[in-house]
Amino acid sequence: MTTPPIQGDENPNDPNPANSSQTLAAFSGQVQRRLGLETPSEAEVLVRSTLNELGKALSSGLAQELTISLPPELSAELRAQRPKDDAARAVGKDAFVDAVSGHVTSVDAEKVEAQVEQVLRLLREWLPDDQVDRTLEQLPGDLVALMR
Repeated sequence: MTTPPIQGDENPNDPNPANSSQTLAAFSGQVQRRLGLETPSEAEVLVRSTLNELGKALSSGLAQELTISLPPELSAELRAQRPKDDAARAVGKDAFVDAVSGHVTSVDAEKVEAQVEQVLRLLREWLPDDQVDRTLEQLPGDLVALMR
């Protein structure tokens, strides 16, 4: 299911759907449709921001494992977020949503939380059950609730 990364995507933090793999476009497209976002870029920024923050909360071993099921662009970003110590870090829902809101167009915390929730739920659909279970084990309860 993985496709090779698109060469020439010089700034992965500045998404351009024309430079995205089909798999990332499919994932972001599902987010865009579920949330009624106006542009593919808006959806991709939300997806990347949410998964970058998730990568900071998970152990590096689990982050590495999740990359197998994710689009290649997101896999590299998820791995890059992890510190070398391999330990999962507890981050609360409010801090998580606040960090994502710094990258998306909305400043409404409730709206961003609803958007993050949809990205995490879609991620849950894309991941194998065993990876979902291990991810949920490493997250604090208020983030687990967003992913369910």
